[in-house]
Amino acid sequence: MAMVASLFAGGGGTPLFGSAPKGVPKDPYGDSVLLSRRQYQLELNGTPEQWRERAGFALRRAIAQGPQDPDGTISLPVSVYRGLGLEGLDELAGALGWRLDRERLRFGAMALKQVSAPH
Repeated sequence: MAMVASLFAGGGGTPLFGSAPKGVPKDPYGDSVLLSRRQYQLELNGTPEQWRERAGFALRRAIAQGPQDPDGTISLPVSVYRGLGLEGLDELAGALGWRLDRERLRFGAMALKQVSAPH
């Protein structure tokens, strides 16, 4: 069972069972494989402002967890920025000193790399 749970826990989130590392913001929309009620409502009727909030939490969380690849990139699953779009995600990332790495678009996720230290 734990092995199955670990397979589904990937994609920039925290483990299905357990807590996030210290200093990593908790995602109010939920961070498990199953959709929370709030995430379900976002998928059905989410406004651009709600999607911006969701993507902002996920981006800050990924930055706090640190790069996931040896090349220093982080990735966000499309489920956290779908309603915001790539331009909106690029704007959010730019404010934190990151940018989209459009050459490394991954299936179901977007890679981001740091361009400067955050303010």
